[in-house]
Amino acid sequence: MNELVVIFCFVLVVLFAFVLPITIYSIRTNHHKKMAEFIAEDRQITAQGLEDELISVKERVAVLECIVTEGRFELDKEFRRLESV
Repeated sequence: MNELVVIFCFVLVVLFAFVLPITIYSIRTNHHKKMAEFIAEDRQITAQGLEDELISVKERVAVLECIVTEGRFELDKEFRRLESV
């Protein structure tokens, strides 16, 4: 009976000293790998969204440039200036 207790304690020591840390390390490493993948995917989605928004803003600026450089806009500006005098 005494030998059985010693063997059982030895098995517990081996489990806690070797198997448990290896298991925890494996779980932790897998978690960090998944988090890195999620972060990379999130950055890619964010970058794509910013790229789309930049394209949209450039298109709106181009339209506004056309409006502002249009001759009719200059006339409206001149009329307003003359009305204020």
